[in-house]
Amino acid sequence: MSNHIMTVEKYYAARASEYESTARYTRPENATLAAALKARYQLALEGHDVLELACGPGYWTEAVALTAHSILATDRDPFLVSMVRTRLSEATNVQCTVADAYRLEDLGGPFSAAFANFWWSHIPRKRLSSFLTQFHRILAPRALVMFMDDLPYYHRSTRHLNDDGDLLEERTLQNGETFEIIKNFPTSLEILTILSEHADDVVYKQFAADGYWTVRYRTRPTPDHPGATMEYST
Repeated sequence: MSNHIMTVEKYYAARASEYESTARYTRPENATLAAALKARYQLALEGHDVLELACGPGYWTEAVALTAHSILATDRDPFLVSMVRTRLSEATNVQCTVADAYRLEDLGGPFSAAFANFWWSHIPRKRLSSFLTQFHRILAPRALVMFMDDLPYYHRSTRHLNDDGDLLEERTLQNGETFEIIKNFPTSLEILTILSEHADDVVYKQFAADGYWTVRYRTRPTPDHPGATMEYST
């Protein structure tokens, strides 16, 4: 596994204790945005057997668990997984396990739906296709998949491209510890192009006023070429 992938994981493990005070959508002033985002996922994933990648401290797990039939929350960091277990200890439809998002073959399944929020941007560009291939293998045919991530935003610290074309961004925690992590901002065309090789019924949306994009699609049961649409909201 590349050093930059490991750094992303170390960064989020170190950030766990301050995540909900620093993540944009968890701040009190953004309560309306957070409620809308959670409601969208609860409605879409209602009744599904859901796989969550990169669950972090369980903010989205907790929301989706209210309507999903079941949810398996995964993260590579054991401390984050333990946080989710504690947070949702009374939720009978939630299981948590340590898992590498790039090696999912031991998770069982198939799952009827899956999601990962604010994680696509951390995947190295050269690994996107292979990631999607192995990810879809443990999902049911026509499974619903949802991703959400940031549109480009201003960042006061340094950014630069590495030799593989990934954007590296410096992040600083409240204790002053710094990390340089992959933080790509794929265009709508890049997202739709890569998914055209792997998925059907692709719908991409931008929410410019709130600073994020979403994509949802169905896993492909046949090699037929999918259709795709784009929607923009301000």
